Order: sequence, then C-alpha cells, then structure tokens
Amino acid sequence: MAKFLLLTHIYPPAVDGGSRAINKIGEYLEKQGHQILVLTTNCTSTDDFSSARHSQLNYGKDGSNIIRLPVFTFLHRPFKLLSKLLPNFKTFSKGPIFSPISFFSSLKSIVQFHPDYIIAGPLPTTIILYASFLHFLTTKLFHYSTKLLLVPCFHPNDPDFQSPILLSVLKKADYLWCLTDYEKKYFQKNLKITQPQYFVHGLGVDPDFIIDEKRIHYPKETHLVFIANFSAHKRSELLIQAFDLILKKYPHSSLTLLGQKTLYFPKISTFLKTIPPQTRSKIKFIFKPTPKQIKDAIDQSSFLILPSVHESFGLVFVESLARGKAIIGANTPQTFEVINTLKGGLTFKIDNLNNLTRTIIKLIKSPQLSKNLAHTGYQNIKSFYTWDRIGESLCKKLSL
Repeated sequence: MAKFLLLTHIYPPAVDGGSRAINKIGEYLEKQGHQILVLTTNCTSTDDFSSARHSQLNYGKDGSNIIRLPVFTFLHRPFKLLSKLLPNFKTFSKGPIFSPISFFSSLKSIVQFHPDYIIAGPLPTTIILYASFLHFLTTKLFHYSTKLLLVPCFHPNDPDFQSPILLSVLKKADYLWCLTDYEKKYFQKNLKITQPQYFVHGLGVDPDFIIDEKRIHYPKETHLVFIANFSAHKRSELLIQAFDLILKKYPHSSLTLLGQKTLYFPKISTFLKTIPPQTRSKIKFIFKPTPKQIKDAIDQSSFLILPSVHESFGLVFVESLARGKAIIGANTPQTFEVINTLKGGLTFKIDNLNNLTRTIIKLIKSPQLSKNLAHTGYQNIKSFYTWDRIGESLCKKLSL
C-alpha cells in the first residue's frame, strides 16, 4: 500500500471544485487501504487568504490525518502591489501563505509520514509552490522516491494562471491531472510541458448523489438554477439580465442562485438594484448551500445554467446531470468540450446576453429536448463520472 500526502488550499467542510477532486480521490485511496495525510489551511473560504471574513477552523491536526495551518492575511496586499512590477508575486497574492512557524512545525509529521506521492492543486494558488518545496525536501534531502502529481484546474484565458513560477513547477511534476483534453493539449502545444505523464479525466460525484431515474421531476413552470461562488468570472449578472428578458415571455418563471459570497458580491448587490423590482421578487439567493440544498435546488429546477467566462471543468454540470437535469454553459473551450462529451446540454456564445437568452428559451420551448439531453447526460454520469471510477482510473495510471 502507498502513502499519499494531499495538499490543497481549502478542505471540507470548506470546498470548491479543485479541492473537491483532491478530497474525493483521498477518500477513494483510503477505501483501497492506502494511507493519507492532508496538509491544508484552516480557512473556510478562499477570501480568508487575504481577509479573515469567516469563522476559522481549528488550527492543528483534525482527527488523525488532517493538518490545518493558519495563514498570514496581511501579506497579500503588499504582494498584490509588488505583482505590478514583478509578475511572480501575483501568485502570492492569490493563494494562501502559511504561517511560517506552523508550516515548519508540520514538516516533522510530513517527513515521518514518508509519502510515496504528493497530490496537490489547484492553480493559481501557492499550494503548488508548497508542494514543489515538499517534493524537493523529500526527494533531495531525505532521498525518498516521492512522486509529484499536480491538479492544475487550468484556465488558459485567465492571466493569473500564467505565472512563470507556477508554470515552471508544472514542468517539473511527475504527473499532471488535466480535467479536459483541451487542457492537456494546451500544456503540451502552447506551454511546451512535455515531461510529466498526463492523466485526463473530469470531476465526478458520489454514487449517492445520483438520483434514481424514476424520481426525476420536472416542474410545470420554468425554474432556472445557478450554482457557483459569486465571483466575477461566474457572470451571475449576465444570467440575471437574461432572466429579466425571459420573464417578459414567461412571467411565471423563477431563478435560484446558490453559492458562497465572495469579495466581489457587493458589486452583484449593487447591480441587483438596477433590476426591476418585479424581476427581483422572482430571484432567490441561497448562501453557503448544504449538499441537501444543492440536491433540492437541482431537483426542483427545469435545468441548470453556468455562464462563466472560464471554467477548468465545471463540477456543477456533472452534479446537475446526476440529478437528471440538462445544462447550459458558455462556449469556452473547456466548457464546450465538457458539455459535448457529456451530451447533456447546450452552449451559448460567451458573455453574449442575447444568445444566452435565446438558448434558455430554446429549452423552455422544447421540454422534450431538455429531457432527452438530461437523460443522455445522466447515463454518462452513471457510467464514467463517479469518484470511484475516477479513482480506479487514477490508480491504474499510477500502477497501484
């Protein structure tokens, strides 16, 4: 049996797509008898890296195999200013900066653990840099045969992901887990990252998240759902604008948005004041949704819409299809590939209000099309996109 050191910026009960992949693979590896040690922050949101806005999780070991470290928040602003002159400093203004005393205190546990593999991600956080340091420590100073597997969750059109220091770490990794073929080809062709071995597979769901097909319910009136953190690139405002137009033709429609508030959310609140009151009355927000609330929201919806201008994969696409509901996403390269592969939805022209509105209306006017797409996507999720299937494929790649 192998030993795995997992590094990620946040960890359950805090979660996002990139950390979810590492958390779920860790759970699978434990079920197979492998040993796991997790190094993460004590933050409940990525906003806490720069401003402790939320209740912090307990510092220190959580149970037997999770080490949660506090972060320095006050260094982010200086690094952000320095990044205007020195691009590499931008990485430090994005990811967590561990308290040095607590980080170096954790090294004894890590060295004694003697990891065979380090799995870390996502970009553009500093977690990749910590993983590279620990890989150097274990292989060069202690002469372990530790392998480094990185999960970039790469957004090629987001400059934050193009930091030279981050890309240099990717080139030195033993394995790269890419969520799409587009990501792999971009690394190989555009960034000349050819040394690592590539594992390509999207994100998944637990088997108990997949609804029994007999229980799938479609509401009589149109109910749209959006699930994502309220960040600028998720473009919740665009969806709200489209919804305002849709209400003119389908006045009994409604929209629910679920997600974690971010530092960007005040701009969304200001934007909402420009929306007619009758439209706002049809919009519902659910913050910090529980897994049950996410399931219920999808189950009560007609279909899911995620209009992000960039996604590395889009976990909610899989979650929506696992509950039997079709999906709509922008035609960015990765989202287009995901939706085309899952065969469970439609795409629209990126950041195009009229095209998004027409695409939504297309599914509203053709409930059978929506059901057919959802059915095909549902079958693909059951067959290929559970965490057990993904874990099994990864273990084959690592020859475990």
